[in-house]
Amino acid sequence: MSLDTNAVIYYLSSTGPYGVLMGHLFRLVEQGSLDVVLSSIVQMELLIAPIKRGDSDAFAEVIDFTEKTPNLRTIDSSRSIVLQAAFARADGLEVPDSLIVATGIVAQCDAIVTNDGRWRGALRRMTQRQPMVQGDAPLTLPPILYLDNFVDS
Repeated sequence: MSLDTNAVIYYLSSTGPYGVLMGHLFRLVEQGSLDVVLSSIVQMELLIAPIKRGDSDAFAEVIDFTEKTPNLRTIDSSRSIVLQAAFARADGLEVPDSLIVATGIVAQCDAIVTNDGRWRGALRRMTQRQPMVQGDAPLTLPPILYLDNFVDS
């Protein structure tokens, strides 16, 4: 499973019903029942607020969370990820979101969790393309899980 930045922020800040939902997900991660992949772009986005505040403790906490949490792996943007991100960008995702989605695709995650409704149209266009190939394996877009679909409105 891969996570968008907003999903991680909900967890770290315990924000409303999304924070509760992500808390359940991270309990599965802690138990070793679920592996999570983060794009290095997620790590970068999580670091922005502590940098702006000059909060070196929060900065270190983000680094520890993204690099030392068991069953959570932060992946740098490889050439394969960048190439796949170009397709996502061409279909309308912003550059950071393109890299996040491409990381989930290249890592062959079973799902990507987000709450960013702006992804919907671009990802619909992506599914109409021929899948890219990495080695002999075709790469396909994993299911996108929108957190809004799992909480009461």
